[in-house]
Amino acid sequence: MLIVGFVRKSNMSGHSTNLSKHGVPMTPESLGNSRDWGDANDHVKFGVQKEIIQQATEARLPQHDIANLLALAEVESGFNPDAATTSRISSASGIFAITDETAKDTKNRLSGTQKIDGFTVNGNYDRFKPESNVSYGIATYLDKKKHAHSENIGTIYEKWNTNADETAKYKDRLQQHAKKYEKDLKNKVWDGPGPLPPEKSVVFLKPEPVGSTAFEKMSPVPKMSIPAFDQHQCLNMPDTPSSRLLQSVKEPPKVSTDKLGLK
Repeated sequence: MLIVGFVRKSNMSGHSTNLSKHGVPMTPESLGNSRDWGDANDHVKFGVQKEIIQQATEARLPQHDIANLLALAEVESGFNPDAATTSRISSASGIFAITDETAKDTKNRLSGTQKIDGFTVNGNYDRFKPESNVSYGIATYLDKKKHAHSENIGTIYEKWNTNADETAKYKDRLQQHAKKYEKDLKNKVWDGPGPLPPEKSVVFLKPEPVGSTAFEKMSPVPKMSIPAFDQHQCLNMPDTPSSRLLQSVKEPPKVSTDKLGLK
């Protein structure tokens, strides 16, 4: 978690201000499932990884830097673009857990005439927008790398995170994951389309009551999720929406003919 230049604020009642963005409501545009670390589907995570690779490649960064960035984003957010810390004293949020103070410093100091290695941030900071958070994350990484005088992500992380306990906790993990991501980059893992997005819920329609002048119109009812088709239950049935629906319907219980007096 990146915490730079933090000053604790207080309101008029003397209580500390909650800087955490974890309570910011999710929106229809949110890509993650929640504000928690790693809580996004594989399709979203793959897209976040590709965004990091694309921006870093456009900035002409070598593969080891791109691998370092991927490892850093994994530790900070688990590639959930809507992640945010629960700590009340930090506004760290988004893919690279950028705080408001760091974003402000990056905008003022690492753009224009003082940009690092020719890299300049992409517009104003929008914490939960992947393009923006990645842009600010790359600029901050380049700045910390410059001050660390090292190519090693563990050493760079000591400049990135001022919390000594967290730095010690994640250094080895960052180094191991950076090596893995560099190998994945060489193997062109991200050249393919990646995981498909999850299936959307099906909306059933029902007619309006008989006698209505708009009987032909159909009104939506609450969404219902259809269980996934089990290929082991019916190997010969075609994989279609109707066949998947049939597979989800349980057979009605059998009623003894003795009880009905039909035997």
